[in-house]
Amino acid sequence: MHNRSLSDYGLLLLKGVAMGIANKIPGVSGGIVAVVTGFYKELIFSFQRLNFKAISLLFRGRLRTFWQYINGRFLLTLFLGVIVSYFTLSLILDVALTTYPAYVWALFFGLVLASALLLFRNYKTWNPKTIAFALIGLAVGVGLSILSPSEENTKIGYVFLCGVVSIIGMTLPGLSGSFLLILMGNYSLLLVDAVNAFGRFLVSPFYEMSISASDRQYALLFGVFLAGSLVGISSLSAIIHKIQERANDILQAVLLGFVVGSLFILWPTNRIEDKSILYTQQQYGWMIFWGVVGLVVVLLLDYYERKK
Repeated sequence: MHNRSLSDYGLLLLKGVAMGIANKIPGVSGGIVAVVTGFYKELIFSFQRLNFKAISLLFRGRLRTFWQYINGRFLLTLFLGVIVSYFTLSLILDVALTTYPAYVWALFFGLVLASALLLFRNYKTWNPKTIAFALIGLAVGVGLSILSPSEENTKIGYVFLCGVVSIIGMTLPGLSGSFLLILMGNYSLLLVDAVNAFGRFLVSPFYEMSISASDRQYALLFGVFLAGSLVGISSLSAIIHKIQERANDILQAVLLGFVVGSLFILWPTNRIEDKSILYTQQQYGWMIFWGVVGLVVVLLLDYYERKK
């Protein structure tokens, strides 16, 4: 819990936007944004407060106590940024991934590479045990990246499960929730079609738009997905918080392995489905350029945080 100025909340809003964008990009973990920009511990603390006690306070009408208990200002500002990114900036990324996929994935590669370097720099507890757990994290991260995706599934229970699983990207840095959705077969359904339909559903009363039956179905699925995400936030964050208290060195080693493992799938030539494409030397040069841009962005954010 922190006392923040108006400018601090503005910066937190931007961090929420960055986290929202990261959450939507397969292979990129929104939790990495939280780690690199310095609010991961507060994020987990606030998430694990979304529990039965919070529900009890809410239903008993103790709104002020409830708001303070869940660190409401922090969560509201952060999630506002995430929502803004989902319905605005993330759409730009969708276009960029279609038009310049290799360069966008190179940028993401640079972002995650910088995150791995910072995690490695900050980790000081290397021993045979933590090295073994880091290798396990590495193996799991690489293994997840080469699994074949499942088929799309619109069943309500499965969509709810997708919501629970997807939140891992916010609570466990290095493991991408959106990439797990790809493995479960529902990435396009929930983070593209359902998000867009839900957005149209929300604005329809203001613009007198007619909503099709398919849009209503997509909006319902997104609502179920959000409900699953809330359950995942409360349950997973509580588990991670307990692990941090009892075995934080091991957890950090596993996370570092996850981050490094995710680099395998992020390199542009591994992300482009058409393997027949032959890239020119100039195109490889641009990939390296955008990779360096991503690297520098994260390092600058880290520099800013350390100077505060």
